[in-house]
Amino acid sequence: MLLLKDAIKQRLENLMYDKNIKSKYELACEAGLNPSLITDFFNDRTKYPKIDTLFLICEGMNITLCDFFNDSLFEIENIVIEKDSK
Repeated sequence: MLLLKDAIKQRLENLMYDKNIKSKYELACEAGLNPSLITDFFNDRTKYPKIDTLFLICEGMNITLCDFFNDSLFEIENIVIEKDSK
């Protein structure tokens, strides 16, 4: 079982490897994003990327959001969503 945020990170890393994207900085540049958005997510300073950010990342890698989430990492039985403790 994976937390959703960890599945997103793993998928991004797998796609970066597949697309020969060498760094998170390069990923941000391909997506037209401020590199700090990517760094903050990977360093757990933000919990999840916004959907529009994820859309731009996918666009930068020439895939769709559907392609991004069409992976066994996101099968419902594999995902745990972290509940806010309030």
